[in-house]
Amino acid sequence: MLKTDNVTRGLEGKLVDHVSRVHFEDLPPEVVEYCKLLIMDSFGVTFPGSSAPGCREVVELTRGWGGSGSTVLIHGNETAPPFAALANSTMMHALDFDDTLDASALHTFVTVLPAGLATAEYRGEVDGKALITALVLGVDMICRVSLGIRRPLSWIRTSTCGSFGAAVTAGKILGLDHERLTNTLGLAYSQTSGNAQGLIEGRLVKRMQPGFGARSGLISAFLARSGITGSHNFLEGPYGFYNLYERGEYDVGPVTEHLGEHYTILDLSLKPYPCCRMTHASIDAALELRNGIAAPVQDIEEIRVSASKMVKDMVGKSFVIGTDPQVDAQFSIPYTVSAALLNGDVFLKDFEVAAIMNEDMSALAKRVKVTSDPNLPDKDILHATMTIRMKNGQNHEASVNAPLGNPARPLTMSHSKEKFRKCLAQSDVEFDDGKTNELLLMIEELEQVQDVSRLTKLMQSEKVN
Repeated sequence: MLKTDNVTRGLEGKLVDHVSRVHFEDLPPEVVEYCKLLIMDSFGVTFPGSSAPGCREVVELTRGWGGSGSTVLIHGNETAPPFAALANSTMMHALDFDDTLDASALHTFVTVLPAGLATAEYRGEVDGKALITALVLGVDMICRVSLGIRRPLSWIRTSTCGSFGAAVTAGKILGLDHERLTNTLGLAYSQTSGNAQGLIEGRLVKRMQPGFGARSGLISAFLARSGITGSHNFLEGPYGFYNLYERGEYDVGPVTEHLGEHYTILDLSLKPYPCCRMTHASIDAALELRNGIAAPVQDIEEIRVSASKMVKDMVGKSFVIGTDPQVDAQFSIPYTVSAALLNGDVFLKDFEVAAIMNEDMSALAKRVKVTSDPNLPDKDILHATMTIRMKNGQNHEASVNAPLGNPARPLTMSHSKEKFRKCLAQSDVEFDDGKTNELLLMIEELEQVQDVSRLTKLMQSEKVN
């Protein structure tokens, strides 16, 4: 174990030792390359997210709150770092099109990247190597803390675990030492929040919860730099995260396994569809079956989907349109499966209100039934089995063991660039080809960039319609 000037205690100490020790030169090339790909992916989904329901309102609030030092992406107004982190995260996550750790059903870059960019811009002259290192370590903290949890989804762990990752990213960019990094994480824990109630009700707050984590992690790093202390046993203390939030149902093994040898950023998935990751295995099954059904979808009698208990509970209920139709559709297997069968793809236009209200879509969604498979782990989001029964009595069945975009079925750099350009084309943002190419090239060569504030400057539009 690394020796420090502090007494290293328990799980928390091991994690902080890791964060303190690692520099850019320690990162394997494949980790650096995948980090850049994830930055590209996160920026791409921000374009359409910038005008998604709820996002303009948050951006307008940042204008009213004022402040300076950090930039709101796309819209371009300057504000205080915590407000920039909140707004940028909300836009990045609004369409649920950002990366996931499938094993924990959470997102990562939507907390670490907004916190990292806002901190770097405020500090000034932070280079690409420092940003990449901070992002990789922030992701490592999120993933490792989450992998220790044994309970099914109840808290939104994108936010709860994400606040620790945002704290690490911001703290690393600020150059905090071991003691101050520990305090940063303890301070972040005092602000940890995010629950699944907004998800199951289809409320806009669902897309803001990662922003709360990004904001609190950033604030924590600045507080710790100023000398404010936080709890040191923030994970395993009597009232630490695992015992208070997760009822003591955790396992430290996955948290520290291959720490410093394997970087969990390599375990992240990129999303081909702009909806909850828990719907993706079912979408893949529907797309596979669509090609084999030699009949119109109107001839479908019933569609049965079998998935884990968590998937059934969170996104398997009958499709009902409430006050926020886009959120309702994003978190519904009946809707997303129907879109896949009707259109042969699932992309941004399928989550516009006109598409959601389509009568054919509603009629087909009513024929989708989701049940839980007792043989699957409760938290599983990788597997789905679909059976389509036709009116003539024929059955068609498909099973998916890993959704597209998972490391077992990865999306390539060319796929990611295509997704980036499709997101831009289907957004309300005016962004010319020259600027697009310059941005993509800067991301691909990020380790050579001397000041990453150039990224935020490029990620501004002349006009948002």
